[in-house]
Amino acid sequence: MSVRLSGGSVWDVVVAGAGPAGCHAAWELGNRGWNVLLLDRAAFPRWKPCAGGITVKAAPFIPHQLHRFFERTIHETVISYGPGRVTRLHCRKPIGWMVHREEFDHAHFELVRGLDTVTVMEETAVRAVEEGAGTVRVETSSGAFHGRALVGADGVESVVAKTFKGWEEREFVAAFELEGWMPSQENEIAAQIDFGSFPGGYGWAFPKRDRCSIGGYVGGAHAREVRQRCQQFLSSWEDLNACEIYRQRGYRLPLGGTLRSYNTSRIVLVGDAADAVDPVTGEGIAQAFRTAHLAAGSIDRFLRFETALDGYSWRLWRTIHGPFRLARKLSGLMYGHPLTAFGVMFRNRLLCKYFVRVIRGEMNYAGLLARAALAAPLLPGFHCHGKDVVLEVP
Repeated sequence: MSVRLSGGSVWDVVVAGAGPAGCHAAWELGNRGWNVLLLDRAAFPRWKPCAGGITVKAAPFIPHQLHRFFERTIHETVISYGPGRVTRLHCRKPIGWMVHREEFDHAHFELVRGLDTVTVMEETAVRAVEEGAGTVRVETSSGAFHGRALVGADGVESVVAKTFKGWEEREFVAAFELEGWMPSQENEIAAQIDFGSFPGGYGWAFPKRDRCSIGGYVGGAHAREVRQRCQQFLSSWEDLNACEIYRQRGYRLPLGGTLRSYNTSRIVLVGDAADAVDPVTGEGIAQAFRTAHLAAGSIDRFLRFETALDGYSWRLWRTIHGPFRLARKLSGLMYGHPLTAFGVMFRNRLLCKYFVRVIRGEMNYAGLLARAALAAPLLPGFHCHGKDVVLEVP
């Protein structure tokens, strides 16, 4: 492979990992004129276990060329506590979109490959990182590369992040995904979140065009049960039981809300490598794009003006990890008392409206709890009862 170099043998930026975070960092930096080397251990297209939901708060960062891979727009969500208690949430504005990650990520990768300033290398695994006075040396399965800056976007088991203090103190939740073909139906099934099937977490069913991702998100002592619970969840709902499963896999997610540094003098972490996962929902794609955007801006200033990268960790704390500290406490309450949480939050029109605003990125968890506290005397008037409840929110 012919490799374009900047400044002799040194790249402006090396990006380790070509998922949404790595590709977006390479996309922004390449468009700003920097010579970027983008590495990934896999060959594309590759399967990425993921529910495939992208919330609208990611929209400002997603290149328009990728919009055609949005297979469904989500206006309706079924939130349940087992088949016996169901809330059908209808939203006038979209909550987000469903994508098939194998296709979406491949298209993203090929889009970045098309930039003259970016060189990509597949099947190139990062093995070690050594930061020097003027460059970062990246040892890979394809040899060693040097960059003036390095973006660690190599996921939850990031080799780059393991060089950072505090790596061993991270907290994780377990997830397990089943993916299958959906038979044609007269009425499309809605996206579904269930609090009754997974102690310590929730189950999901996210339909795409002709496929469906079904799985569970579980923390604490119940994490080992997630695979078995997925099978029970699948069989307990008639619509899901018709799904023809063709692959499955378990994986880990790092909880956001950590107080530590995500940069050195020449390295920044993004996406899952930066623990940028919502502790309540498990969402990571929107934060992957957002951390990549913040990282690209910080590295651009660093390369142009020799501005220190320390501001990056502060921006991550202010926009992501600070709010996620509160989200950790909320997730503990919700998944520790799921029936109560379902009744209080998802049978109340006002609280549902606030929660949807959080999912859309229109407010954070602190705003949700503050508004709930201020509206406490009014909340009973918005509460709904019954086996099957329909709630309309803006």
